[in-house]
Amino acid sequence: MRKWFGMLLMSMLLMAGCMQVSAAESGVLALGANLSDSQKAEVYAQMGITAEQAASYQTIYITNDMEHQYLDASLGASVVGTHSLSSVLLIPQESGAGLNVETHNINYCTISMYRNALLTAGVEDAKVIVAAPSPMSGTAALVGAVKAYETYSGTTVSDSVLETAADELVLTGQLSEDLDSEKISDLIAYLKQQIAENHLDDPDKLADLVRQAAEEMGITLTDEQVSQIVDLLLKLSKLDIDPDKLAKQAKELYNKLESLGITVDKEKVGNFITNFVSSIWELIQSFLNQ
Repeated sequence: MRKWFGMLLMSMLLMAGCMQVSAAESGVLALGANLSDSQKAEVYAQMGITAEQAASYQTIYITNDMEHQYLDASLGASVVGTHSLSSVLLIPQESGAGLNVETHNINYCTISMYRNALLTAGVEDAKVIVAAPSPMSGTAALVGAVKAYETYSGTTVSDSVLETAADELVLTGQLSEDLDSEKISDLIAYLKQQIAENHLDDPDKLADLVRQAAEEMGITLTDEQVSQIVDLLLKLSKLDIDPDKLAKQAKELYNKLESLGITVDKEKVGNFITNFVSSIWELIQSFLNQ
């Protein structure tokens, strides 16, 4: 029996190893087109791969023209610059695995910012590694991640969706200069779930929702910042975002609330993974009244 169990365990381990190799082989490497050989080697090192391993991935190149196409409206041409350097390794994961992001040499975009924007663009069930040869903002890596996703999935992300995702990334970054970046990312994630679930598109109601949610999350927003968030939400409301794709992120936010000592009655709230309640205010109130 022990011998049989040992053989079974070995077989399972071998199968797991094969699955990992298969996943790696199906990944896509999106490299900045202006990387020098030494910079490319540094990017590989930051990603934790060798040049030989990099050669096993399907490789695409992100040009500076592509970055200007999608980022100029949000950042301005001078900020986007003249060189494409930040790069992305995207490895597909099994269905339901969610979106996992890690960054290296990125000093402006946070993991939460990338995840929020990539979910808006429709990226799901993937491991995304963003790396640069030296510290930089990493905003252009959003283009690389989306183009890598298009390459392996065979789907096309429309320009309007990618541009809105870029707007989301940039606005979150701007707000994070004065406010807590994680709280802002959480706020945007909550609001985006509301847009996807309830198709909200009334500017005044959205403004009220933003203020209520911000207050409960301990975020103080100016009228201008509320207006900026509402403008983003109106753009998001025009996109066909699948709320199920935001489910894992919603679950993580739910767990974060519980970790802060807020006890949640799951029977009252419902299945948080697939059903977000119709209002953030109602959700927070249900937490506080228990």
